[in-house]
Amino acid sequence: MPEAYLDPRSISSLEVLLNDLKVGTIVRTPGDFNAFSFEESYRAAGGLPVLSLSFRAVTGGLRKDPKPVARALPAFFANLLPEDKLREAMEKHHAGSVRAGNDFDLLIALGSDLPGAVRIVPSKGAAPPLEDSSRPKPKARFSLAGVQMKLSVIKNTGKGGGLTLPLGDEQGSYIAKFPSTSFPGVSENEYANLALAEAIGMDVPERELVEQSEFESIPEEFKTLFDGKVLLVKRFDRSAGAERIHIEDFAQVFGVYPSRKYEGAAYHDIAAALGVAVSSAAALEFVRRLALAAVTGNGDMHLKNWSLIYRGAGDKPELAPVYDVLSTIPYIPADAMALSLAGERSFKAMNVRRWKAFANRARLPEAAVLKAVTETVERVNQTWWSLPERGVVPIKVLERIDAHVKMMTPILGTHAH
Repeated sequence: MPEAYLDPRSISSLEVLLNDLKVGTIVRTPGDFNAFSFEESYRAAGGLPVLSLSFRAVTGGLRKDPKPVARALPAFFANLLPEDKLREAMEKHHAGSVRAGNDFDLLIALGSDLPGAVRIVPSKGAAPPLEDSSRPKPKARFSLAGVQMKLSVIKNTGKGGGLTLPLGDEQGSYIAKFPSTSFPGVSENEYANLALAEAIGMDVPERELVEQSEFESIPEEFKTLFDGKVLLVKRFDRSAGAERIHIEDFAQVFGVYPSRKYEGAAYHDIAAALGVAVSSAAALEFVRRLALAAVTGNGDMHLKNWSLIYRGAGDKPELAPVYDVLSTIPYIPADAMALSLAGERSFKAMNVRRWKAFANRARLPEAAVLKAVTETVERVNQTWWSLPERGVVPIKVLERIDAHVKMMTPILGTHAH
């Protein structure tokens, strides 16, 4: 006999799991307050594997349970949810069980395919089951933070192939990023920028450009009006065997809500956190990625576009692979760095003096930071102009990227051509 269906709107308690380990509970209280508390067994184990650095005390172990939040989830969980148009589409897709603007409802609906190893399931006895006749058809249940229309998908193998959405408790192993009417050639732009990052030695997930016709049964809510290629990227938070690998972005690390992803911290804060939590080598790799953003005109590397990944036992963070890199300058000519770098955001202000100030604030050696910046820009110039993936980028978009690279090369302190 099939399992009875639980109406998310009637659920008041959720279990928070890291893979299969229960780490805590979120309770919805009267007055629409949401309270999160850790399991005593998880606290006794020192808070390992790590859920988030934001919950860890300087002395080790876990902080006190966070205070209940009115009409919102605690910041860590709010950052698991999609934003803007993607959120609107997901709420519409789950309109029968998710009230617009209700984080708790949406977290229940998407809890089986969240970023990283977090799973959210209703607590036992959290709500009375509905009769089988009330059971809805399986829905797409995935959450990917950000505003672009992007879906977690399954790549079918064998005869027929194609790409489908995970339904019910299935999980996708690829992210499909759809084209935009506002930003022509955005898929090709990001595809080329990911190829550039990999070519200069950075850790980048597998990716390919595919036709929209390869997708099967995409619900109307998620379809885009623009005809064009879809960027398909392998999820690095899923293993080859589809096991979950935990990740957290730096909005979660700093306990910042998604609405403050452009202002909740500065770049030196991320570098300093990496230096303490991971290693100085990870902090300098972050500097290289920052230099890549500056030279290519990427003004969207906000707090949610940098992440930590917890492989193995889940107790030691590493800097996650590169993701969401593209040149924004072709679409927003007056764009600037997403976060402050030593008090400045303008690309033209990213000179040697600025990087020295950044190094001091990040507690990194000036010489090592300047070397990381200049070597990255030199590698870009050695690689970009002959990169095969340039050929897929629309000519007008490419011309604007090229002009920015030429402008930024001397500003970033290199004489490479």
